[in-house]
Amino acid sequence: MIEKVKRYLDEKGLKVDDNLLKYIENGIEISENDEYKHDFGSFPPHHNESWYFNFIDRPNNVFLITRWSFEMYDRRSLVMFVLIVDGKITTYFQDISVDSMLDNWEFDKRVKYYCIKPMQQWRVTFEDKKVKMDITFNARFPVFNYLSGEYPIDAIEEYGIELLDVAAQQHYEQGMKATGTLLLKKTDETRRINCLGHRDHSWGTRDWVGIDRWYWISAQFEDKTVNITRVEFRGKITHNGFISSKDGNIVIKKIEVTTETKDDGKTPLTSTFILTDENGNKHTIISHTIFTLHFPVPVKEGFTEVFEQITTFKFEGKEGDGIAEYLISTRQ
Repeated sequence: MIEKVKRYLDEKGLKVDDNLLKYIENGIEISENDEYKHDFGSFPPHHNESWYFNFIDRPNNVFLITRWSFEMYDRRSLVMFVLIVDGKITTYFQDISVDSMLDNWEFDKRVKYYCIKPMQQWRVTFEDKKVKMDITFNARFPVFNYLSGEYPIDAIEEYGIELLDVAAQQHYEQGMKATGTLLLKKTDETRRINCLGHRDHSWGTRDWVGIDRWYWISAQFEDKTVNITRVEFRGKITHNGFISSKDGNIVIKKIEVTTETKDDGKTPLTSTFILTDENGNKHTIISHTIFTLHFPVPVKEGFTEVFEQITTFKFEGKEGDGIAEYLISTRQ
């Protein structure tokens, strides 16, 4: 397939970094080996490989969002850990040089990530002066590969060669069940976590400020996971997503969204997403914000803001929990 892509690009007079082509070649089909860090030898600008986990435990009033990434072109790894307990936030951020990193994921003193069984089970631990957490994530449904069945030439023709420079991502996601313990050291209280969660893994190029707007939700219901991504860049819009259930995955082909914000015109309060699936059926999912985390990301090309929101969702007459993520960029 990669030779066909190269011929197509040559015929169109389009030039693409060879490293970007590696991401295309290695992402259409995935295997258990893709759970781990990819090493292509050399990497293009804006390279980003990340792993992400969340859980929402409303009865315990405990929420977790954590992400770590490798940015190999810049030779660094970024670790983000955000734990919200009774409305109080514990945050931990680290910027680690890849050159000083151990050759495993126990490279940090506080937060550790373990792949117990690829595509099935992960473990995340964290400890500081205030809390000690040990959570196991078990798969609820099979992973959904966002590029499954995609033909790269079709994507390039629809969105333009710029797609590869801005968001050439290999990407899979999965609804999870989170179980474990959280110890609050000051009161010696242990809360037993037993709730729904989510994870994703992506690798490739991601130029944050090159993306105008981004909508991403992971919504968990007793019998379903709804996950969608809508990306706006350079006058184009990509629509991706799926609905998981015991019967398998239904692919989402189109996403329409309307959002009500605070007076700042940015921070979402509620959103309505109209989803059209691969069979032409429409689904409506409505989000209501419980808690907002605002992450400003200044870069030399401009300024990106990420609103990571703890959210309740309504879908098919049922209520669920999850995350709604909104991104807005302003370029110089």
